[in-house]
Amino acid sequence: MLALTPVAAAERVWIPGWREAAPMTMPRAGAAIVTAGDRVYAIGGIDGRRFLKAVEFARILPDGSLTPWEPTAPINEERGFFDAAVLDGYIYIAGGGNGEGGKNLLRSVERAPIRPDGRLGSWETLEVNLNYPRRCAKLALHGRSLYAIGGFGGVLHDSVERAEILPDGRLGPFRLEPNPTTIPRYVNTVAAGADILYVLGGHSETEGNGIAGVEFARPGGNGEALGWREAAPMMRGRYALSSVLLGGELYALGGLDGPVYMDSVETGSLGGEGAPHAWRANTALSSPRANFGAFAHGDRLYVVGGANREGYYRSVEYAERGPDGELGFWATAEEAAEHARRLALAELISADQPALPNEGTVREVLQAGIYTYVKVTGAGGEIWIAGPQGEYSPGDTIRYSSGTPMSDFHSRSLGRSFEHILFVEDMAPAESR
Repeated sequence: MLALTPVAAAERVWIPGWREAAPMTMPRAGAAIVTAGDRVYAIGGIDGRRFLKAVEFARILPDGSLTPWEPTAPINEERGFFDAAVLDGYIYIAGGGNGEGGKNLLRSVERAPIRPDGRLGSWETLEVNLNYPRRCAKLALHGRSLYAIGGFGGVLHDSVERAEILPDGRLGPFRLEPNPTTIPRYVNTVAAGADILYVLGGHSETEGNGIAGVEFARPGGNGEALGWREAAPMMRGRYALSSVLLGGELYALGGLDGPVYMDSVETGSLGGEGAPHAWRANTALSSPRANFGAFAHGDRLYVVGGANREGYYRSVEYAERGPDGELGFWATAEEAAEHARRLALAELISADQPALPNEGTVREVLQAGIYTYVKVTGAGGEIWIAGPQGEYSPGDTIRYSSGTPMSDFHSRSLGRSFEHILFVEDMAPAESR
């Protein structure tokens, strides 16, 4: 039941939930989402079929809504699962992947100037490269230092690289930081405060579940080496999540834990040293999603794009930070009723969808940790899937949910790698569903 909190003006209510803003022109997951002033940019990513060069932008209006998205200069190389940073009128992007399943791992760096009307000038591929290819690495800016943290480059990285952005906008060489993060981080998220960098979550190095661990470092004023320290872990392990600093608190949003897409949001209060602690649940996203962008503007938090087992999103949603840190928005009674109607309709549509739409014949079964790995042959050919533990035998017919594809996945418990694998939330013998 939707909770509505009356205020002094009886016609207005507080809704713990999310408003819709103007959607992007195309679905995007693994895109770089970045803001410059009152503009938000969506760069590259994957639309469910291909990696993108396309870039679009919108203006954030004073009431929190967005103008319609407009195309602007495309990047030079299609890429997804990368990040962006903005300084002195330039957008910088680095790393990522492209090709089938993102198997081409990128070290390249591009930048584009932001014109006064918000459109971008042509992208320039810089001579400077990352030292290592980094798919799903995150960028963080502190002063004029640009940090590339974690990612996958054949192995999961705990290394951090730093480059100086020169006064003319050029980029100095990336140099490896002497201190790595406390653990390898892949499909993690990064939030940058005024004087602290936060790293949250990521993909477990041993299995396909999420990491709850959080760490932070305080860069020096002259680019001194980072010293990473552990903070209180999140309530739940997450990878492919997003994070935002807003109102002196750290928000962790969505993501995956194993094959399960999450809509949950949690908030960590920042202690005296700036370390997050006392994590608590907050207003959930309107739908489970992963590999989406998030940003704060004023007292509002936005989520952009992403994907879940139902498909890829072009939607943009936003919520305000209430007095106690709860995410939601003020609305008239009529708007509240319409919001409740849309939620009820979405639940009906979801309930009408088949839980296990895919079918295949079992060819091979491997048991490891929390997962059962099954090679199946179905309408789309042969594929490895991994899902909750179960007993299956070659020749069985099974049904399974849509899932999260991964490339170059290594299972330590099995001691083997999979070029392509699909992590699914649920699977069962065909006759039982």
